[in-house]
Amino acid sequence: MEKKVMIIGAGAGQVPLINLCKQEGLHTYVVSPFGPYPGIELADTHINEDIYHVDALVEKGRELGVDYVISDQSDFAVPLVAYIADKLGVPGNKPEVAQTYSYKSKFRAFCEKNNIPSPKAVEIHNADSLPEGLRFPVVVKPADSQGSRGISKVESYTDLKQAVLDAMAYSKKGSVVIEEFFKGREVVCEGFAIDGVYYPVAFGDRNYFNLEGKFIPSQTIFPSSISTEIEKRIIANERLITSILKPGFGTVHSEYLVNEETGEFVVVESALRGGGVYIASDLIPLSVGVELTEILFLAMTGQKEKAIEKLGNRIERASAYICFYLNEGRITSIEGIDKIKSMPHVKKADVENLHIGDNVPFIEHKGMRKGPFIVEANSLSELNRYIHDIQSAFSVNIDGKAGIHWS
Repeated sequence: MEKKVMIIGAGAGQVPLINLCKQEGLHTYVVSPFGPYPGIELADTHINEDIYHVDALVEKGRELGVDYVISDQSDFAVPLVAYIADKLGVPGNKPEVAQTYSYKSKFRAFCEKNNIPSPKAVEIHNADSLPEGLRFPVVVKPADSQGSRGISKVESYTDLKQAVLDAMAYSKKGSVVIEEFFKGREVVCEGFAIDGVYYPVAFGDRNYFNLEGKFIPSQTIFPSSISTEIEKRIIANERLITSILKPGFGTVHSEYLVNEETGEFVVVESALRGGGVYIASDLIPLSVGVELTEILFLAMTGQKEKAIEKLGNRIERASAYICFYLNEGRITSIEGIDKIKSMPHVKKADVENLHIGDNVPFIEHKGMRKGPFIVEANSLSELNRYIHDIQSAFSVNIDGKAGIHWS
């Protein structure tokens, strides 16, 4: 009898999962409102429903007799998937576990309770009741958003209220986290959890655009150049988190800040989903040879021993996504796209949404970046050369002047 899977969301992050489930003979039901989402056309059946209407989706799941509920590369979907799967009695993670991974305030409280190094933080629900005694600078962020929306660095109490109001506008719960600013480089840590056991997969380095007060990534590069000693300590930290929360299965995407001078680090985020911007679906397979989408499918369908075996098969290469942003104004010329697409080391070039005549607004969050270009190489040095080639070949003019920013 044909198995059925309900996939929450229809954006680009779900496409590899939809394709694999169909390839493996599952009937795919994709949940999403109508819109320009690629998963709608790919799925066997489209369920036109808001993904947050979880009780309606539970009823729909019962009616259809779905065997699995899943999503990937989406913070928003993680607690929704867990709730629906729990109510239907199909494989998944406990709702409380999913919420801890997904909601910044819950994760901060979890870290504090278990002595896990993380930035000190306070959650507030009212911009008129700001905490006193803060040590600036601080980072202000919505308690339950994704995509760097509403996140800002605040240097003084004078600017705090406006930052809180801006962050609150992106929070469905109407709550904001204010956390201490930790000085250090950012490292992403990719792994997989099965029955409360953590399996490390890869480390990468994250770079940011030089935009004052904003946190918008420009590149994520695998492998990381961080020391092996720090990697081992971070893996031990990930294993501790996983052993306490005991997720049933899922990709774990974590982000750390590391002070290389002192050796200290803090975990900024640990999410029970694959890294977005093609990290889980493309960069990890290209750099270490681990197909995280396949691992997720195997774990979901109960083939956990096979998933663990595949987690041990590795290669050693390099990969990256590189993004850019544009000056505010009107696009007057675009050059170099065909040349870049012909480069054998460029696996993807997501620039189809750029058109001469488009008006470009000021960049506010990472959803407004352009790209990415996905690049692979045999080594980091080779990768850096390829990135330079792309940046040299590609140009966009805004109002007749060079308007592209890579850093």
